[in-house]
Amino acid sequence: MFADFQSHFYAMFFAAITLLAVLNPFGNLTQFLSMTEDMVLTTRKKLFRIILYTALTIVMTFLFTGPFMMKYIFNIGLDDLRIAGGLILMVMATKNLLLSSEAHKSKQDFSQYQNLSENEILRKSIIPMAFPMLVGPGALSTVIVVSEDSGMLIGFGCVCFAFAFMFILFHFAATIERIVGKLILHIFSRIAQVFIMAIGVKMLIVGIKDIFILA
Repeated sequence: MFADFQSHFYAMFFAAITLLAVLNPFGNLTQFLSMTEDMVLTTRKKLFRIILYTALTIVMTFLFTGPFMMKYIFNIGLDDLRIAGGLILMVMATKNLLLSSEAHKSKQDFSQYQNLSENEILRKSIIPMAFPMLVGPGALSTVIVVSEDSGMLIGFGCVCFAFAFMFILFHFAATIERIVGKLILHIFSRIAQVFIMAIGVKMLIVGIKDIFILA
């Protein structure tokens, strides 16, 4: 029994690492910090909590309803989702890796968030900060692939692990920013893109291979 628990725990843990790589919390944290640079600390923490609650709700909803929609509404198979999700992750990682940090900053204007009241920024920032910045199509397809491959329990556990880590990270965002600085967070974000690319390649290869084997 302990061996089964241990194997399930390891499966959840490694699946959570995969999901965290796709969610890229370090990269999103740098953007969120820039968007809320002049905001009162208590308001910033409240906003981050709402973003995470919203993102968690989206992921959990998709975790439980995604397989039904995939099979009975859209009539697609798991391998089709693997290929689509793999392509999304590869394109997303390639775009983020090839886009220079200067060009990336020049295209993002965070000033609109810095002059809003607390209620306005809480209302207007859920979209796009929770979706699609934090949770996007790549993360949702990854959750479905994990749950279909390893079971709903593993999928549920990996989501819980991943968001528990992000709750801690975002709660201490100001302290982390002060200690390591935005540059280190940006470096972590760029490194994560390499793993996102690898996850996308793996999903694509497995999907194509399974389609040809079944054919």
